[in-house]
Amino acid sequence: MSFIEKDLVIVGSGISGIHAALAASRKGLEVLLVERNGCVGGISTVGLCSPFMRFWLGGESLVSGIFGEILVDLHESGGILRNSFDSETLKIIFLEKLRKAGVSLVLHSLPTEVVSSERIIDEVSFISSSGAKFTARAKMFLDSTGDASLAKMAGATLFSGNIEGAHQATTLMFTMSNIDFEIIREDVRRRRSNFFKWVRPDSKPLSVAGYFEEIEKARKSGFNNLHDYFFFVELPGEDRVSINTTHSFDRDPVNPFELSQSVFECSEQIDQLVAFVRKYVRGFEKSRIEKIADDIGIRESRRVKGLYVFTGEDVRSHRKFADGVVKATYGIDIHSPETQKITPEMRDSVPLYSDYYEIPIRALISCDFDNLYTAGRCFSSDFEGQSAGRIMPTSAGMGQAIGVASAISFESGRPIREISRDEINGELDRITDKNSIISLAEILKSDNSN
Repeated sequence: MSFIEKDLVIVGSGISGIHAALAASRKGLEVLLVERNGCVGGISTVGLCSPFMRFWLGGESLVSGIFGEILVDLHESGGILRNSFDSETLKIIFLEKLRKAGVSLVLHSLPTEVVSSERIIDEVSFISSSGAKFTARAKMFLDSTGDASLAKMAGATLFSGNIEGAHQATTLMFTMSNIDFEIIREDVRRRRSNFFKWVRPDSKPLSVAGYFEEIEKARKSGFNNLHDYFFFVELPGEDRVSINTTHSFDRDPVNPFELSQSVFECSEQIDQLVAFVRKYVRGFEKSRIEKIADDIGIRESRRVKGLYVFTGEDVRSHRKFADGVVKATYGIDIHSPETQKITPEMRDSVPLYSDYYEIPIRALISCDFDNLYTAGRCFSSDFEGQSAGRIMPTSAGMGQAIGVASAISFESGRPIREISRDEINGELDRITDKNSIISLAEILKSDNSN
């Protein structure tokens, strides 16, 4: 058993954990980042989840700072098409930024035990996939596992599912290539009623959801494993798309047996979807699978109860907080058997983005432990609030805010709940590389990555 002493230990290197590690390390903390996979990025890389969902209003980015740097790096690497990005390019960018910041990264490792005294976590033990064991001691700990795994081991108060205990659907993302976008655009122009109303044939990147007629025809021919619509988004590169259409319902995402069954279900759906698009969807006749995600996408599982519980009503009312450290505009988005049944009202609805809400720093601080924080989809929230706040840009905003706040707390001796958002935002601005920042509007209006 080896022992590691750090200032901050972060468990989970998804987009929130990475942003927290970068922010805290740039502020001078000794940071250990522990990840269960063999690469960093979580759902944004091994989960193939693209694009970044809505994080801007007009020409203003609601999440800037380190996240803005990463957008610029993707842009300069040819790895972004407006808000659609390439997962492999993002892996390289994440790793390079962690290296430059001096973050200690350990892959292929899981937490096994938490030792605490009263309201303080003292140390966390880990085991690697090869059986190596180590223990990390620190002043502060951050749970960015998505499933609140560290908080559960510590005995923190958790939420899970909705009021009936049901969870959101899981999705196995995949990408396809050799797509003829001109044929697809023409198809959308000619048959507008065959797609959701928000679909625009000239959007960049091309984002299409619908094909209601094709699905109805295919079902009559024996395609019995299709959902009510087919949805894809154009990716950077040559004729590539990201497909977000598989769903596994009514399974517990933290039960390994049920989660494994979800992978089987979604894999079967992918197999039939590929056959469906090649036979019925114009522009996909010669398409082929490029990659299937190594990790299934979990929208919601366990959530840590914090000093504040962010709610769906906070989203609907666009609530602002005195300690609001993350701005967001993405709305409540629940994937269940009921919400995935397409109605005429759903087909004709067009999302409106007129205002933003805020997530307070208190929703990132455990109510049970003074030195346990959280960021990402396991932040303190009710079922509806989590469904809006879980998206990647908002999770990145949580990570960089709590990373900066941790460093300020460490330096000053003040608890995070007493640190003002102006101080957090000011320090985040100070550690952001302004030389590489170009206007968000330039990226968002880009027709390509060049």
